[in-house]
Amino acid sequence: MQIQSAQLKDVPQIVKLIKVILEEMELPALHELSNTQLTQLFEKTFASPEYQGQLANLIVAKDQDEVLGVMFGYIGQNEQALFDVFKRYYSELSIPKTTVIFSDAEADKDEWYLNSLCVSEAHRGQGIGTQLLNYLPTIGEQVHTHEIGLLVDFENPQAAKLYQRVGFKNERVQVVAGHHYYHLKKQV
Repeated sequence: MQIQSAQLKDVPQIVKLIKVILEEMELPALHELSNTQLTQLFEKTFASPEYQGQLANLIVAKDQDEVLGVMFGYIGQNEQALFDVFKRYYSELSIPKTTVIFSDAEADKDEWYLNSLCVSEAHRGQGIGTQLLNYLPTIGEQVHTHEIGLLVDFENPQAAKLYQRVGFKNERVQVVAGHHYYHLKKQV
């Protein structure tokens, strides 16, 4: 297994994993868009230059061409610009201009924010999430920051234990899309 930056050919597999997280967040857009629209929107957005290294980092755990897990994040000050990339594809995909994918700020401006971490269901419990998290110091070096932040849902104590095991500490409680989260931070 390798931990590496995602390639364009990985995007469809990444989107399948990210959709698991979106469903857990109960985003309103999930009810407004067809599955096809949502999938195509995320595929186009994640294939954009902004998501392929300009403003964000898509990191995958791969075994040959199979994506076993994904980690996605960015420097907090880039958050709104990344959210805005979705709107670029609304017209092409017949998505109403009023559709909101992400509405609430999640990241602190100066941290590298771990927006998403997901391991495929078939490969959970094999240490893949931990291996992805162990890659964070490399990302910190690449983007010139020593602070990593993330949110973990109150209702996901297993994830909280994983993050705490690798050195994250609870900083505060934060509400995003009506859900309560712990905002955790780690120095790298």
